Amino acid sequence: MKTISTSQSDHLVQIPSPQESGSEGSQRSHKDRMFAQAVKDFLDSVREAKEIPLKLFQRFQKSQEQRLKRWHASGGSGREIVQRRSDFIDILFKEIFDLVVKQVVEKPTLKGICVGAFGGYGRREMNPFSDVDIMFIHKEEQPTPAMEKIISSILMVLWDLGFKVGHATRSIGDSIEHANKEMLSKTAMLECRILAGDKETFKSFKEKFKKHCVLGHEKKYIAWRLENLQYLREKFGKSVFMQEPNIKSGSGGLRDYQNILWIAIFKVGTASLCRLVELKFLRESERKKLENSYDFLLRVRNEMHYQEGRANDQLTLLLQGKVATALGYPQRHIIRRSEAFMKDYYERTRDIFLITSAVLGRMKLTTKKSHLLGCLFQRKKKKELVDGFLIQDKMLFPVEKENFSKDPFRMMQAFYLAQLRSLDFSPELSDLIKRRLKLVDRTFQYSKEVRGIFLAILARKGEVGRILRMMHDLGFLGKYLPEFGALTCLVQHEFYHRYTADEHTLVCIEKIDNLFNTNVSSPYRRVNSGFYDSSYVKKAG
Repeated sequence: MKTISTSQSDHLVQIPSPQESGSEGSQRSHKDRMFAQAVKDFLDSVREAKEIPLKLFQRFQKSQEQRLKRWHASGGSGREIVQRRSDFIDILFKEIFDLVVKQVVEKPTLKGICVGAFGGYGRREMNPFSDVDIMFIHKEEQPTPAMEKIISSILMVLWDLGFKVGHATRSIGDSIEHANKEMLSKTAMLECRILAGDKETFKSFKEKFKKHCVLGHEKKYIAWRLENLQYLREKFGKSVFMQEPNIKSGSGGLRDYQNILWIAIFKVGTASLCRLVELKFLRESERKKLENSYDFLLRVRNEMHYQEGRANDQLTLLLQGKVATALGYPQRHIIRRSEAFMKDYYERTRDIFLITSAVLGRMKLTTKKSHLLGCLFQRKKKKELVDGFLIQDKMLFPVEKENFSKDPFRMMQAFYLAQLRSLDFSPELSDLIKRRLKLVDRTFQYSKEVRGIFLAILARKGEVGRILRMMHDLGFLGKYLPEFGALTCLVQHEFYHRYTADEHTLVCIEKIDNLFNTNVSSPYRRVNSGFYDSSYVKKAG
């Protein structure tokens, strides 16, 4: 990896070496060399300018936006595009800041003020029409007249360049106070990085932010983060399989991934998935799935922005066909292209949803309203051993890791016990079942004993949907019933399917459950499946 300087200061752009990733690495390094040359030419021209060269900035911006759009169209990954866009905006901003400072104070630098990138810009995730979120931070209680002039001049140039700028000007003390009052602002500041200005001021801000906004605030922030996640579920839909999903805030969307990183900062001190793997909160295979799924969503979001010509997070039915076509899905009919694309989309968002939910479970956290704070201070209740399983705190635990290896049929029994006793699976039991799915072979599928337990589960009126969904989320249902496995994330654009085929089936069963659990008279309540096996109930209960 080599670097080039992009200004007279120390702002550096990383250039991958040609040896990276074979031919793919060569293609990427070629693009980066072209970018490096464009930056060099741009900086050489800027340094010759005596005033703000707005047209030069506009040409550089336009050429880089077009370069990234071509890169995206040729198959560039989601992360590549958003990071490279962040890089060129960094270069623009740094040069604008330096030129304005020289004009206002007639010096190359000004002590006591800096500019930080926040939110998505702070993460280096700038989609084609994302906001440029920045904060001017000054040491004194009030900015000096020179600082105010610098700030207003910089904002004017950014607006002239067509950027949508989210900005604030605060002292270090005000920033700390605001972060502790407003959790959304605290979240944005978690990922801040310096763009330009006095490094000592930014270092002081970061140190005080950690001391006064992070340390000692862990439980309060995590509880709020979980509450906010529940709010997003209520607002944008609890199901991953919404007909027109919100790619940013919907279930399994970008926010779910980011949420785990924010919680990790307060839980383990770093926003690193690798660190979560080390601490056993995340498995390496899950980390890879998360990274790949997140990259896919970023690529889809890039295409959505390009298609709409503006920031947009709602993947509408009309937009689904356009995105599928642009991303190269080969089906001849646009409906089939859209269905194939949305199947991929739902598979990725389902992975994000299930994995991040599992991580929260392993951290002993929950999004249930009644436990938002209690989950952080839980008292252990009395344990109960039942037929090779441990019951504690309304959760079912495996007694030993070899439970299912010795007797695979216990997997079905675990679901039935959870149904009888209204239990949830512990993270340990969920992980164990996912790792032992290979035991669900033809012998398991054709076992009369297993079939009897499964039919007993289906016979418990009003209590079926929850257990089937648990089976489905763990990948068990599709293994036991391959016909249902074929329906997973299957999209059918027709009048009767508002969800994917698997979700449609589960929602239907849950609605029937609700009918049995209400006092409203209905002919459906008199339906009797005839599969109720009382002998097994006595044995398992």
